[in-house]
Amino acid sequence: MGKRVYLLALLLATVLHIQAVTVTSTAGKLSTVVTNYNITALTVNGTIDARDFMFITDEMHKLKTLNLTNATIVAYNSTLADGLLAGEYHYPDNTLPYCALTGLVTLETVKLPSNLTAIDYGALAGCSSLTAINLPSSLLTIGDDAFNSCSSLTTVTIAGSVNRLGSKAFAHCVELTTLVINPNGTIEIGDEAFADCQSLNNVSIGTNVIALGNGTFTGCKALKNIQIMPGSKLEDIGDMTFYNTALEELDLEYTPNLKHLGAWALACTKLKNFSLPAHVKSLDEGTLFYNNQLTTLELPKTLSYLPDYMLAGCNHIKGTPFMTKNMGYIGDFAIYNQTQHKTITVPMRVYYIGSHAMAGITWMQEITSEPLQVPELGNNVWAGINQSNVKLNVKEESLNDYQAAEQWQNFLINVAQLRGDINSDGYVNTLDAIGEWQYLVEGIIQGINPNLTDVTGNGRTDVADIVAIYNIINGTEPTESPIQFWFDGDIEALGSKTETHKAKIEISLENTISYTAFQFDIITPSHITIDGATPSSRLLGHEIHCGKAENDIYRVVCFSPAGDDFEGDNGLLVTLNISSTQNLNINDIINLRRIYFIDRDENTYYDNNLYLKIIGTSAVENITVDESDKPVNVYNTQGQLLRQNVTPSQATQDLPAGIYIVGGKKVIVK
Repeated sequence: MGKRVYLLALLLATVLHIQAVTVTSTAGKLSTVVTNYNITALTVNGTIDARDFMFITDEMHKLKTLNLTNATIVAYNSTLADGLLAGEYHYPDNTLPYCALTGLVTLETVKLPSNLTAIDYGALAGCSSLTAINLPSSLLTIGDDAFNSCSSLTTVTIAGSVNRLGSKAFAHCVELTTLVINPNGTIEIGDEAFADCQSLNNVSIGTNVIALGNGTFTGCKALKNIQIMPGSKLEDIGDMTFYNTALEELDLEYTPNLKHLGAWALACTKLKNFSLPAHVKSLDEGTLFYNNQLTTLELPKTLSYLPDYMLAGCNHIKGTPFMTKNMGYIGDFAIYNQTQHKTITVPMRVYYIGSHAMAGITWMQEITSEPLQVPELGNNVWAGINQSNVKLNVKEESLNDYQAAEQWQNFLINVAQLRGDINSDGYVNTLDAIGEWQYLVEGIIQGINPNLTDVTGNGRTDVADIVAIYNIINGTEPTESPIQFWFDGDIEALGSKTETHKAKIEISLENTISYTAFQFDIITPSHITIDGATPSSRLLGHEIHCGKAENDIYRVVCFSPAGDDFEGDNGLLVTLNISSTQNLNINDIINLRRIYFIDRDENTYYDNNLYLKIIGTSAVENITVDESDKPVNVYNTQGQLLRQNVTPSQATQDLPAGIYIVGGKKVIVK
């Protein structure tokens, strides 16, 4: 019995021993040094070439582990007689050959030569049991289809010196979850490189990726987020790059070199919010086609066209931010089936609206068409809209032309009330701007319609409306309603200077955004009056007006008729001239509230309160403007709580650029 057990143990040891074999070979001779084709692990030293790889794939059907760390792949010129897949072909040095291990379904682990510089076409394609791959630091090129259908791969890191990733290199790797592309030098990602990697959900794109090829991630249905490193050199996103993915976020602010988004690049994704930076100059058709979860969209104000199918089926976008002031061409089916819009403004420069461009907007109630010359229309532009019930507002001088134009003539055509024409004289000019500031500063309503003074449509009348009127006069009017921001800057009271019962309070501003106008109210004790406000040299070309809006409340409004920004980004801004019927003392406080700063695009940056103590000749301490001292919660646009019960000054501190909800209001961090 003991002898039998011993023999069985010896036999088992022998079997196990022959499962792992190490050989030293000469190129083309591997078949002569490997005598057992049933081994599961093979280590090869010496030199090998394409003929040896053909031997492995043809004969070693149980091989699980292949170690080539100390092997050198040498060049070989094949002939048709060799039986190699490539036929007459030059197989270069230090290159894993063309289709070298294609379809070796038992292979679980492969260690590539340490001096490998390239992986040729399909070299490991169809190795469905391969679970991981470590790419040597010497590697430069990963060829087309190199790892196509390696369905057990879970993680891929492309780093080191790799400068080319071929088409479909990792396509159909259905278990791949994590991808990092961060080589030392620039790299272009080939077409469909990761197409149909259905489990891919963690992608990091390094700074040296300069192009994402057509269909790079198409069909990656688990891909919700993609991280693009700050300082990215990305220049191009190809056709269908993210088509039919689960992408919910894509921040392109860190891609200053990006100029182009290809056709259908973001079609049929799950994007909820999307902002296209101004540095992107070119869009192809269907870029955001059928993103039916997209609610917030920002396009550059400089965008001059909407490509065909650009926003077709994006039926949850709030407002019409895609109608930018420079829009001239609206392509076929461009906003097809955006069912929720009740009002649309066709911008001044539009000259063509394509076939079915606005078809299916079934809730439409009113259209304002700003062009004086009737835009040319494609076929069935308004299909599905009950035109006989929809108002069309046009300028008086164009009324007859619209009434005679096909497809336009079927609307209820009216003469439009001009935006900014607050005195209703049919023109927008300096008289409207004067009427606006007189109403705002002094409450004068003579000669104007107070119901028309909210030119920006932000729900109140403030200095932004004066900026809007001058934008219209100067031909720089944004067509979108302005966005409200938290005030981004520090106001500093440089000091107060007293002389008997008079004082001057100098206020400086350190700002990170270029402003063109501001406004604030001043609440004073009853014995203090505001005699006026004197602009500093930062406000060259600006007008400043100060008046008593109501008892003990003064209003200061500053704007530039030419739309000029403040000079510089810090220093003295304005001096308040005050006087008192009694001596000024430490208990005297003035309160600045409704502090609005406006940029030339009518965006409003604001704060609620700022308190200044008037304390003789001593300095007033620096004050950082916050919305209020009341704690707020901070959420991202997906509703996730990021910060709880923080002060407004801490709310967005150190958060990455993006859109957040702070205290129930939208905040944009740039």
